[in-house]
Amino acid sequence: MTTVLIVDDSKSARNWTQALLQQELQLDADYLQAGSGEEALTVLAGQAVDLLLLDLTMPGMSGYEVLAELQRQPPAASPVVRIMVISADIQPLAKAEAAKLGAVAFLEKPLQADALRDALIAQGFLHG
Repeated sequence: MTTVLIVDDSKSARNWTQALLQQELQLDADYLQAGSGEEALTVLAGQAVDLLLLDLTMPGMSGYEVLAELQRQPPAASPVVRIMVISADIQPLAKAEAAKLGAVAFLEKPLQADALRDALIAQGFLHG
């Protein structure tokens, strides 16, 4: 079973993303949520996660800092977690930095079902 961790400081954004994955895209998975970068690292330290959907702009530890920390020290529970960034900051520099730090996809907010579906297919979580 796939385990998905959704990280965003907005509870409504986390719930919207989960609903999109479950209801619209019908991704059969266990879903976890974290409201901060720090909380995400705590979850990753103790729980195997296959897919991390990560907001970049959060108070405290940003998504960039989470990405950098995961590169420095991959979590033992999830050494091969695939990371998709979800952000309203769509500048080329933001996309390049996220990719450099290990993100396999960069999805724009507000999150669109088609873009998410394409990214999930590209990473083998859904079949076209």
